Amino acid sequence: MQLFDGLVSIIVTGVGTVLVVAAAVLVGGIVVVSRRRARPQAAIDAVRRRAGSALVRADDRVDAAATDLDFALAQFGERETADYRAALSRAREDRAELFRLHRMLEDEPGARLRHRERADRIVMLADRIESSLDAEAARFRDRRTVESGASARARGLVERVTALRDAVRERARERDALREHFAEPALGAAATAPERAAALLDRADALAAEASAELAVAAASAVGPLLADAERLAHEAHELLALVPSTAARLDDALAALEALRADARTARTEALADLDEAPDAGTAAAITSAVAEIDAAIAATGADEARHPVPALDGIRAAMDQLEVALAASRTQAQRLAHAREAYAGARVSAQSQLAAARAALGRGGSAGARARLAEAEEELALAERSTDPVEALDAARRAITHARDAEVLARY
Repeated sequence: MQLFDGLVSIIVTGVGTVLVVAAAVLVGGIVVVSRRRARPQAAIDAVRRRAGSALVRADDRVDAAATDLDFALAQFGERETADYRAALSRAREDRAELFRLHRMLEDEPGARLRHRERADRIVMLADRIESSLDAEAARFRDRRTVESGASARARGLVERVTALRDAVRERARERDALREHFAEPALGAAATAPERAAALLDRADALAAEASAELAVAAASAVGPLLADAERLAHEAHELLALVPSTAARLDDALAALEALRADARTARTEALADLDEAPDAGTAAAITSAVAEIDAAIAATGADEARHPVPALDGIRAAMDQLEVALAASRTQAQRLAHAREAYAGARVSAQSQLAAARAALGRGGSAGARARLAEAEEELALAERSTDPVEALDAARRAITHARDAEVLARY
């Protein structure tokens, strides 16, 4: 009996040991597999970060080169800056390719090998953009040192800042007049543009004063960077001030588009009700009735308060008309669809321009690679809409521009 009990104990112990070993092997296998799975994902994330960093670097460099080219053009003229303009044009083409590759990284999460190849090309393009633009910038930086006296540049800078301060006061008055007719959100970045421009000019003044003090004790070449920074700040102030009249023009366009679209919406809902009896089925009739109700609500919402911020009101009517177009699709002719597209395009274009302006303001001089890529897509779609001779294609492109620009703004803010 004791022998039997011993044998049972040995068997139980052996089985237990086997189970423990099996469990350990199983757990170890799970850990190994999970680590193997984690490593590729971590590698993909690293590839995306590297590509995103290169995209941001290249995008910033192109923007900086555009500003620098403006300076060079003002100083040396069209002929002398031809090579710089050509280099910037090539850099913009490279940047467009860079954005295209970045979209492919986002759209094909499983393409691991191709991800690395695309990321490598993004980095290569970013390096090429930087090297070509840096070479042109250095060439003109050297020319400024040789051909432009520091004292004359300092005097010219003071005169430019003085003129821009006068412009600040004028643009502030224009901005205040806009505030009487439009809500603050409608003004976007223009709402605070004069104050931000004034702050930039204060910094430019400080750098100019520092440069003048240095001129008394140092060589002229030593103050070049100070003057260049001050000139750049003055240029940024000029661009900020330009937001006020451009926003005023855009809001006037929005009001005109709102009035025209409101009239088109009334006509469309009247025609839809007249065609209601000829609807091919009860479902279509119900959809038309619902869409007409949406148009009525959108028109009713565009009172005096909405006129103070016309773009959302414009979007509301446009969305209601789109819903009616879908409801009537089964019974409308091609000519009617083209007519609707022509009517809706003007409002969609204004909405896209407004949303692009909001996205650019949200990005400022920063923003993630994703936000910049969406903004680039929005700009491409709006350009396509403006080039297109097909009203349906133009309307669709304008709608896509609005969507991409909204995505860019959200990504930039959050």
